[in-house]
Amino acid sequence: MVYKFKGFDSALCGDSMEELEAVVNAWMDGERPRIRQMCQNTRGSHILLSFVYEDSHELEQRITAHTQTGITGGFPRIFKDDFAEDRPTSPCIPATPPPVH
Repeated sequence: MVYKFKGFDSALCGDSMEELEAVVNAWMDGERPRIRQMCQNTRGSHILLSFVYEDSHELEQRITAHTQTGITGGFPRIFKDDFAEDRPTSPCIPATPPPVH
């Protein structure tokens, strides 16, 4: 996994908090990043916002690929879904009832 970096400088928005907020929100709405770390600093009278994030499009592609291949990585399923409960083979081992909560 490679994280990405995105930075915003209020100087590019004329130091308008409303414009900076609109730019950050537009980026978040468009990219849908999975933010891992955020930092806010000042540089003189300017505000710097830094984000370390995962690209959600990449993440969705990995999840889709994972669900298409399944947990076994594409190997066929070897267990039947319609199994019958096996009875003990030895009369000395009693069947254990399920726990009661």
